[in-house]
Amino acid sequence: MIRRTLDITAQIATGQGAIWAVALNDDGVWTGGSDGWIRRWSVTGEPLGEGAGTPPPTLTNPRGAEVFQACAVCHALTPDDEQRAGPTLHGVFGRRIGTAPGFDYSDALLSLDIIWTPQTVSELFEFGPDAYTPGSRMPEQRIPSASDRAALIQFLETATR
Repeated sequence: MIRRTLDITAQIATGQGAIWAVALNDDGVWTGGSDGWIRRWSVTGEPLGEGAGTPPPTLTNPRGAEVFQACAVCHALTPDDEQRAGPTLHGVFGRRIGTAPGFDYSDALLSLDIIWTPQTVSELFEFGPDAYTPGSRMPEQRIPSASDRAALIQFLETATR
């Protein structure tokens, strides 16, 4: 059916303040707003769910958010999120390894002299925790794809501020 009018047929009333991103896919309409939440809507404007500005994949860096999903099991992105198996990644860049408040680090990790930067985070996942942070409790995970590591870092640079 071809519409021959510009009349509004559906309206999404988000209640989330300014909308900074809108995307369409097979699941409906996704909105990202100034309140830091991503919401999913049907094409008729009915809410289908919401989640804090982390995966489901963000609209600004869907690949980085997708790669982060494996990390989200153990790591939060906000300072006030409940502790998980790993420390929060909030404010990770520029922070010395083993210094996030409130987390019980292994002695092996505390003995390392690493400052988290885009380069050191990339090296962690290029070589794997067993090689890069030997003796830490972090499970062995590698990201062999340089483009996936770059997408993850770009996502973290935004999501951990």
